[in-house]
Amino acid sequence: MAFYSEDVIEEVKAANDIIDVVGNYVNLKRKGSSYQGLCPFHREKTPSFSVTPDKQIFHCFGCGVGGNVIRFIMKIENIGFTEAIEFLADRANITLPSYDQNYGNISQEELQKRQEAKYEMYEINKVAGRFFYENIEKSSMAQNYIIERKIDPKTVARFGLGFSLSDNGLSKHLISLGFKEENIIATGLVGKSDRGVLYDKFKDRFMFPIFDIRKRLIAFGGRTLESKESMKAKGIPKYINSPENLIYSKGHHLYGLNLARGDNQKLKRILVVEGYMDVISPHQAGITNVVASLGTALTEQQGRLLRRYAEEVVLSYDSDEAGQKAKLRGIEIMQALDVPVKVLKMDGAKDPDEYIIKYGPEKFERLVDNSISPIEYKVDLLRKNYNLSDTSQKIAFLTKMAEILSKEDNIIERDVYVDKFSRELNVGKEAIVAEIEKRTIRNTMKTQNWQAPKPIISNDNEKSKGKEKDAIEKSIIYILTLKNNDIFNILRQTYTEDDINDSINSELIKNLYNSYISGDIINKDLMSFCKTEEESNLLSEIMMKSNVRDDTEKFALEIIRKLGIDKLQEQKKEVIKKLQSENTEDERKLLEAKLNEIILKLAKKWFCMQKDWKNIIFGFLG
Repeated sequence: MAFYSEDVIEEVKAANDIIDVVGNYVNLKRKGSSYQGLCPFHREKTPSFSVTPDKQIFHCFGCGVGGNVIRFIMKIENIGFTEAIEFLADRANITLPSYDQNYGNISQEELQKRQEAKYEMYEINKVAGRFFYENIEKSSMAQNYIIERKIDPKTVARFGLGFSLSDNGLSKHLISLGFKEENIIATGLVGKSDRGVLYDKFKDRFMFPIFDIRKRLIAFGGRTLESKESMKAKGIPKYINSPENLIYSKGHHLYGLNLARGDNQKLKRILVVEGYMDVISPHQAGITNVVASLGTALTEQQGRLLRRYAEEVVLSYDSDEAGQKAKLRGIEIMQALDVPVKVLKMDGAKDPDEYIIKYGPEKFERLVDNSISPIEYKVDLLRKNYNLSDTSQKIAFLTKMAEILSKEDNIIERDVYVDKFSRELNVGKEAIVAEIEKRTIRNTMKTQNWQAPKPIISNDNEKSKGKEKDAIEKSIIYILTLKNNDIFNILRQTYTEDDINDSINSELIKNLYNSYISGDIINKDLMSFCKTEEESNLLSEIMMKSNVRDDTEKFALEIIRKLGIDKLQEQKKEVIKKLQSENTEDERKLLEAKLNEIILKLAKKWFCMQKDWKNIIFGFLG
């Protein structure tokens, strides 16, 4: 990452008038000494967004966002401070005197030379794009392909589609315009023979221009229009693409993102596909949130772009081995970036382009809406390798499935899928959960190498734990106010007299416990068990709240299950701790047996729970 001096930053700011910059994104109208428009950062009908040229600042009186031109670019483009400086410097043709990430420390002269080369390469690509577009009228092959693929003229113009003829016309055209030969060759559009003759590299190919998010033409993809037989006979590839160079690195861009991002608002969802036509076809049908990853697999840099512009990502690659690997890699990348990700499950067509042509855009959108989760995709992929009617294979499949589920961090989501797969495969939920728990413990122990550091508990955490403990004890008191002996007997099995001694409200709970054991609870006034004013206040509050519930018994049983789970979790921790110590083989076997027993008990209790415990306890008690 580059760091820029205050002088450089001021130079960049001075070269980028805030009215000009903001005006590219917002329709501004002058009002007195300032300009006003609709805020690009929140929805509004009446303008509350103001830009002041004298002070070179902006402010929205609706959402409170404000700052200088750098802050505006950071916000609107969803980029960091350094990227915003570089964005504005590039806009103003300012050469930044700093460390070059790609090339190390270089001289100011060399940096200037490289910057000039970049600007000319952008211009070369722009000229080439226009040249290819105009060639469509000159090629019956290109026109037939457009008709065959059902591409309308507006789409051709919108994507800047074109055709490269076989007459080396582009290289001659670029030279005639005075572009430097070295920069023309550097774009990858033109090559040079051993005899020193320039030639077009994309001969007889249908051209797909590639734009960056700033709508600069940075590269091309070229598709041959020859038959499969002819390609095989001549040994030519179906597609060739621009090489990586000063202005293009395919792993840092997404085809179609310049169009998908629209009005700079973050999209609810972006669909990532494999090919150019898989982007073009949906766009033509009105589905514009589609991009392609310029290669089979998604890269981390592309994942960051997606995170910047989408709330959710849906992956759609071919169903072949390469496509499957690409989906798994894409899932891994998006989950690491903490972006919700799904996988498009498509039958009846090999890709989105074919699907839309066959079934129409509405059905395709419904298909995208019903995309499956990573867990479902991985399990479905796994399922193909096993014959589930064979008992041994079914066991092997379930074991592998438990491994997949054990890596899912979202417990609620995992719970949902355990329930789903349990019903589908006719296997008890407790057994699946137990296997997941074993594998989770095993994976944790491997990663920690049996030497997990002791957690440092802050005062805030201690306070939080104290509050939760107090809330649980209030829940126990609530159970005891029900005067239900059956429920008390269940509670007593989990929350014993020994546990009472360690409680915050021990005296009150102990008195209530003893009244149940002696049989006095039925006839005695509950308030009589209170010895202090604090106890009276507490008990009256709990009794008042108990009057408004119509599911008292169910609520009580859920609390008891929570207590049981907490206790088993503590026992599990203790056994794992002992396993980390030096043990004999016999001791180790006993401890592992004990651990399995606890895990099974946890699984049984877990699936009896119907609600989120924090909501139950804190929601009721406040």
